[in-house]
Amino acid sequence: MPPPAVDDLSTLSAIALHARAARWILPPPRLTVSEYADAHRVLENEGEGMVHHWSSARIPYIVKPMDCSASENYLTVVLAGAAQTAKTMVAENLLLRSVGSDPADFLWYMQTDPGLEAYVKKRINPMIEMHPEEMKANLGPRPIDDSIHFKRFRNMNVEFLSATMSNLINKNAPRIVADEIDAYPLSLGDVKVLLDVRRQAFKEDSMLLAISHPDRARGYDPETDWTDGIMALYADSDRRVWYWPCPQCGCWSSPVPTAARVMALTYKTDGHLDDVERSARLVCPVNGCVIEDHHREAMNTAAFNSAHGGWIGRGQEISEKGKVTGELEKRKTAGFWIVGVMSPFIMGGIGGLARARVKAERELEGGAENAEETLRQVMVKSWGVPYIPPRNVGSLDANVIADRAEPDIHLGRVPLGVRFLTAWLDVQQAYFEVLVRGWGVKGESWVVDWFRLSGEGGRMFSPATSGDDWDELVERVVLRTYPLNDNTGRRMPIRGVGYDSGGAPGVTLQAGAAWSRWKARKLLHLLGKSEGRDVFSVMPTKGASGFNAPRLTVTYPDTQRRGKLAGGTVPQLSFNPNLFKDDLAGQLSRAEPGPWYIHFPTGLLSKKKPHLWFEQLVAEERNRAGRWAKPHNATRNEALDLMVGTDAIARLHGLTRIADWDRPPPWAAPWDKNTSILPPEGPAPIIPGSGPKVTVKSEPKTGRLSKKLA
Repeated sequence: MPPPAVDDLSTLSAIALHARAARWILPPPRLTVSEYADAHRVLENEGEGMVHHWSSARIPYIVKPMDCSASENYLTVVLAGAAQTAKTMVAENLLLRSVGSDPADFLWYMQTDPGLEAYVKKRINPMIEMHPEEMKANLGPRPIDDSIHFKRFRNMNVEFLSATMSNLINKNAPRIVADEIDAYPLSLGDVKVLLDVRRQAFKEDSMLLAISHPDRARGYDPETDWTDGIMALYADSDRRVWYWPCPQCGCWSSPVPTAARVMALTYKTDGHLDDVERSARLVCPVNGCVIEDHHREAMNTAAFNSAHGGWIGRGQEISEKGKVTGELEKRKTAGFWIVGVMSPFIMGGIGGLARARVKAERELEGGAENAEETLRQVMVKSWGVPYIPPRNVGSLDANVIADRAEPDIHLGRVPLGVRFLTAWLDVQQAYFEVLVRGWGVKGESWVVDWFRLSGEGGRMFSPATSGDDWDELVERVVLRTYPLNDNTGRRMPIRGVGYDSGGAPGVTLQAGAAWSRWKARKLLHLLGKSEGRDVFSVMPTKGASGFNAPRLTVTYPDTQRRGKLAGGTVPQLSFNPNLFKDDLAGQLSRAEPGPWYIHFPTGLLSKKKPHLWFEQLVAEERNRAGRWAKPHNATRNEALDLMVGTDAIARLHGLTRIADWDRPPPWAAPWDKNTSILPPEGPAPIIPGSGPKVTVKSEPKTGRLSKKLA
């Protein structure tokens, strides 16, 4: 506010003059960015000519990013996510507060000159006009003080620059906005390094606000997929994600795909696009509640009004009831991931997101020109998540993979390098099919055993009707141990067992009842939590049907009660089979031993080609839209399902959370230090050169595989 005119002062008393002078001597009140915006910012509705006051309550998820942008606790704030989520308004409100009460020079970078000029004309110039006291009165009077690329305010300057090497050198400012950094030229290299140099002289008094869609991310793995762009900055931050409560059961989950409990967006994928849009719903991962689009505003408000304010970051966990434990890691970078379903501004709501994605996927399947780029834009800009490009992995050759089978690896024994075992059971109509897989450093794995489980004397099982058949799994799988391949007689138990809880009518009921019986007999145990998920030694599992389902969730679908461990309530590990098949395809493509390479024993080979187990392993193909499917209904794919299931169990137990394999959890340590290794039960076995004799054959008519141990 400018000082009063002289004529006004002549009418004031001495006391009033002193009071008026004190207003210009005393510092302005210290408001946070969000408080300043609520008190001063006004907006004009484009095309409607209506003016209204800014309200943080409408977009509560950006309050914390705004306040962190002027906090002395952080040097960098990262905003990753979708368009139309008010990310850039964080920068605008920081600028408003700076000009009005906390001056400091700005460097404001955007991807291109045309884009920058359009933004300044459309957003910044009207913003100055709409704030006559806070901004326009502080703008310099000369023409050179108010241009597209330069604004001189009282005690501070703002430069608007395109992201070129010439603009990223020989300039300095304590506050830097880097908007849409994933669209900057690749030739610039690591943009953050260049920007940090621009504020180096201001040290702890500086702030870098980085904003972008996740264009350069290749997936959801921070180690392998977030190596460039905004997600690389987010990976180095305190990685906050937004948690909100289900409006029906009150359980807390997150719409961000890397959260421990993900509230997924589900919808029809067939029919007219109008039907797709109308079918869109959010689904609570805890109790399966179906949530309508209009609930999102109240969910955002409830999250913001909670004790934790909605955002949960590294070092913190939030229970289903909303209790937060742990302390937020102290990092110099505050990171926030804002996905499309959080925004009140998305056209058509969550139905619009579903419609846009299905339309783009159909165009891609139909071979339309530039369809993949359209789908990528939908995912990164509308959904606010990384785009995972389709991979032509259906061309994997079973014989090529079978040729890598190793004669010194024997079914039934634990090879050197294995740190822990997982098993998964595929429930068939008259038997169980079992795969045991060993896991080592950085995801390298070995097939340790594979067999079909039926009754004594060849009696057929009935998993849909017989509890006794399920109970046979305890001795024959759950409590099974395997000898180490070192002639010591030591044995390794299976750390995690999973089994398919779907299939024929009656299977789900029998699967849940078996788990309850085993828990009551103390044959299975709660081993703790991993990323907020309960981890039991035995887990019923189910492949999620939705293409957009989260990678892993643990729910208790047989009850609506909160106290889930009481009264025999059964957990269920739900996993996205599409994502795991993507992972398996990448693992099978690795030709040299090392991280994520799979070792196969020769015991899986048929007597002659085709090698039927390996044919099952590559039985499905990934279509242009990224979905895995069998080319024909009669195609057998049990080996593929077994490999996916063992992977899901390993990741639930924390395989990908082991960052330092020199200091792993005790159950994943080398054999001599591994706390799960059992001592010899008798004389050390003599390991034959060829291992146990195994035959693999194809049953006539059905083409199914069977295995017998001599």
